[in-house]
Amino acid sequence: MRKYIIVLMILLGVILVLGFSQEELKENVLTLNDKPVGFGEATTGGAGGKIVTVDNVNDFKNYAQVQEPYIILVKGVIDTSKETGQVNIASNKTIIGVTPDASIIGWGVYLKGVNNVIIRNLTIKNKVENPKNDAITVEASQNVWIDHCTLSSDMVVAPEREKDKDKVDALLDIIKGSKGITVSWNIFENSWKCTQVGSSDNSTIDAEARVTYHHNIFRNTNSRNPSVRFGTVHIFNNYYQNILLYAIASRMGAKLLVENNYFETVALPITTQFESPQDGYVKESGNLYWECGDNNITQELKELRVPYQYELDEADVVPYLLDKGAGAGKEVEIK
Repeated sequence: MRKYIIVLMILLGVILVLGFSQEELKENVLTLNDKPVGFGEATTGGAGGKIVTVDNVNDFKNYAQVQEPYIILVKGVIDTSKETGQVNIASNKTIIGVTPDASIIGWGVYLKGVNNVIIRNLTIKNKVENPKNDAITVEASQNVWIDHCTLSSDMVVAPEREKDKDKVDALLDIIKGSKGITVSWNIFENSWKCTQVGSSDNSTIDAEARVTYHHNIFRNTNSRNPSVRFGTVHIFNNYYQNILLYAIASRMGAKLLVENNYFETVALPITTQFESPQDGYVKESGNLYWECGDNNITQELKELRVPYQYELDEADVVPYLLDKGAGAGKEVEIK
């Protein structure tokens, strides 16, 4: 008995030294009253609307595409593989998984020209059979919060598979000047093309993009974690693990603030020079690198002030916090 007490005391001592709070040590419990941090802080989703539960694609589409506000609770697997494209999501919707297996499998979801959408606690898988669709596409939209989701493809990321990389598209594309976006506490994994802000070197409207990525895991990907053209993006407290080509790219004059992230086994953690005629800008600080290559920052951003309050975790505790807290399958309290 004494041995177990001693072990417990040692563990508690380690916890205190590392500075973890009791709240950080609890399993994440999500509620409908949670608020986003970052550029998407004004997002309220379907607040005030009716609460409905769906467990099949027909009901999901019905409530997701109507104009009225709805809070849509997803139970089990929503199979969209027989659809002809991504499922469109209308404005003023909260879509949140309420069972451990809550997921959208097949074609993914599409937000085009909408306002005020929350997507939380869902597993969304991008299938090889659908090479022209992202798991989530956000186009010309604003006030969007994507939180505690697990986004992946069924494509193995390995050098010998590079010839197959175009058989699947990205996990999350934020394009055509979308702004007021927060991407938080998600897992992005097993994808050649992970997430990008800005659709091309000619899409100058993406200079309006305002996106925050915080407390996400990016693992076993090739690139675009994210890749940014033109826009302004804040990237903090993310965990990068086993990235084949590069993690973060700033292109076409994009402005990136990159703070307190943890990079592990990443060939090129941060670059401002990649396959575009103009380099981007980066201000980086507080990041930790473990068995990584060097950064390639050709243009340093002197200052970038974001218009919201946020708290930074120290980079060395990020892997612990995210391994415990990121991704789908969390308990949800409906209040």
